[in-house]
Amino acid sequence: MPKSTFNNLPLERQQQIRELLLTIFYEKPVSQVKVSDIVAALKMSRGIFYKYFEDLNDAYDYVIHYYAGKIHGEIIEYITHHEGDFFRGIEEFLLLAAKLEEEDFRYQEIVLLTQNSYLFSYRNEASHGLALWQEILEKNSFEVDSVEESISFMYFSMKLVIDSLTDMLANQWSEAELVEDFRFKSHWLTKGLEKKP
Repeated sequence: MPKSTFNNLPLERQQQIRELLLTIFYEKPVSQVKVSDIVAALKMSRGIFYKYFEDLNDAYDYVIHYYAGKIHGEIIEYITHHEGDFFRGIEEFLLLAAKLEEEDFRYQEIVLLTQNSYLFSYRNEASHGLALWQEILEKNSFEVDSVEESISFMYFSMKLVIDSLTDMLANQWSEAELVEDFRFKSHWLTKGLEKKP
């Protein structure tokens, strides 16, 4: 994660650095990126880069975690817009993502996250947003027996979204194909797979 010198920068400069890092890491794998690429793009010295980040991997991890958190928040926002229809909220988010153009920063965020989907499994110690999540589960009449189960379901839900987006990108699905596949998944979750006797 970035050093305190980065966190002390004006928010506008932090955003500018994040967006340039996003573009660089979107355009080529981290294994092919050099610190010199970043300092040239950001018009800063190598020394300044190391005042902000430990190394290249630290900058990469920061960008991925930042955008994972941002998208996580957006998914929850879409779910809350459809109070009693949890999966409809997710579907709306997926449709938004499917409409993004490749030049759009949001598209780049999503592509980068699908390439690092394991980060959606990383569980933060903080309980930020947990009360809102519990409220969402109650409004959808989901049977969740404990805080631990509700947290587990939250991360499962985020992985469900990122996996759907990964499938869309890998298979070059249309919006209709993405929605159809997601509806299969939500049907399995809500109705189950076993035939009723």
